[in-house]
Amino acid sequence: MRISKNMPAVVTGGASGLGEATARMLSGAGAKVTLLDLDEERGTALAAELGGHFVRTDVTDAGAVAEAFGAGAEAHGPARICVCCAGIAPGARTVDREGSPHDAGLFAKAIGVNLLGTFH
Repeated sequence: MRISKNMPAVVTGGASGLGEATARMLSGAGAKVTLLDLDEERGTALAAELGGHFVRTDVTDAGAVAEAFGAGAEAHGPARICVCCAGIAPGARTVDREGSPHDAGLFAKAIGVNLLGTFH
């Protein structure tokens, strides 16, 4: 893909990890990047560093994502690039020391966020 100067890009989960690395790469290639993330402190700081934009967004809520786009995710114009990097990685033992299994709700949430993009 050819990334032209000032091409609008949106990266979910853009405040850290793979999302941050992706945002840095896109910005380095000339794109104007908007970060969607829950971590307002890191997202705001990174957006300022990259000359981009940050919108605090819970990507597991379709309404919140639609609202984020309406509230400035396309601050640099209609998004031409959208990279979804939002995800969670909760750590838990399969079985704890007392023999109890890990929280099934936590596992369901990880599957919902990481594979389906939703969780309610």
